[in-house]
Amino acid sequence: MKFLRYPLVLLFLGLLASCYEVNEEIVINEDGSGTYLTKMDMGQLLEMMQSFAGEEELTKEGLDRAIDTTIQMKDILDSAKDLSAEQKALMARGTMKMQMDIKKKLFKIDLLFPYTGYSSLQKLMEGQGNSGAGITGAFKGLMGGSNQPPRDTTKIIDEAREPDMQDVSGIYEVTIKNGLISRKTNEAKYKALMARPEMEQMKKLQSSGMEIQYTTTIRLPRPVKKADNAIIKLSEDKKTVTMKYNLLDLLESPEKYAYTIEY
Repeated sequence: MKFLRYPLVLLFLGLLASCYEVNEEIVINEDGSGTYLTKMDMGQLLEMMQSFAGEEELTKEGLDRAIDTTIQMKDILDSAKDLSAEQKALMARGTMKMQMDIKKKLFKIDLLFPYTGYSSLQKLMEGQGNSGAGITGAFKGLMGGSNQPPRDTTKIIDEAREPDMQDVSGIYEVTIKNGLISRKTNEAKYKALMARPEMEQMKKLQSSGMEIQYTTTIRLPRPVKKADNAIIKLSEDKKTVTMKYNLLDLLESPEKYAYTIEY
């Protein structure tokens, strides 16, 4: 069997483990509206594919062509069967910018979601805008054109599903109010996630020294009055909050990355 007979499966399995750099950028306006942007750099996934398969095999699989496109999330959400109606409504106004060029080792995905209130931002920060289902659905459409993927490919994707950003973010309970951002560990959800069989692979990645650099930047309408975690760095005017950490460390000690910010 060809190594890349199911390239979508490789993408799905690598979606979390190969996101070596993730930037989460949040803007909160005075009226509670704003934007939520997640930028993922997965260039090392392409290097992995090249090292295992080679240029010729990638060409056969149709992965040799450059992609630079912006997708309206509302156009692909109908095919995302794993998403609830509430999640689809949350993501419907979003856009996805995808850049992929194997020759340049370029693979970037930017997910931008405008929101209108604190409750929507709260859901986005809990991971409901980072579902792998939407990303994988978009990738299927781009690579497959008008042709549907083979049934066995879809079956393998479903059976081999790994934890995605939504699963990891879901271990926290987020509270967003005017003047307050709080993220606290939900012990029950954390234990449930870590008990999943596929988390053994994530533990191996962590023990091997692999890092997934995660940066959160929050731009506030007013200066911060109080922040209770040492990983939080403030700008000179105290209106911009920045946090940087290894996402795999979060799986080991999630309480270290909980915080409360008052502004």
